Amino acid sequence: MKKALLLVCLILFQAHLASAQDLKAFLKSCAWGTLGGAAAGVVSLAFTDKPSESWSNVAKGASLGLYAGIGYGIYQINKVPATYQQPDFALFPQFEEGKVSGLQITGTILNF
Repeated sequence: MKKALLLVCLILFQAHLASAQDLKAFLKSCAWGTLGGAAAGVVSLAFTDKPSESWSNVAKGASLGLYAGIGYGIYQINKVPATYQQPDFALFPQFEEGKVSGLQITGTILNF
């Protein structure tokens, strides 16, 4: 019981306020982890002597997969988003009397 309470507290302290997209991605990672773990549990039945008595492997796999999905989901929510990098140059048309008279090229020499 203490371990479960500690795990819940760690999750709550690690996660920040998330948007709906973050919650959707988190729940997807939990679902995929659970499905993957359950699939691994089903595959493990092929390697046991009495598969009909080892269905707990599926539940154990699903549980471990859920924990892995929770961990990955928390990582995804808390990672720093990639910043947008501006292009190195840009082309702008120049107009005179409603007609294109040329191009202006601007470029970045040093960005800090």
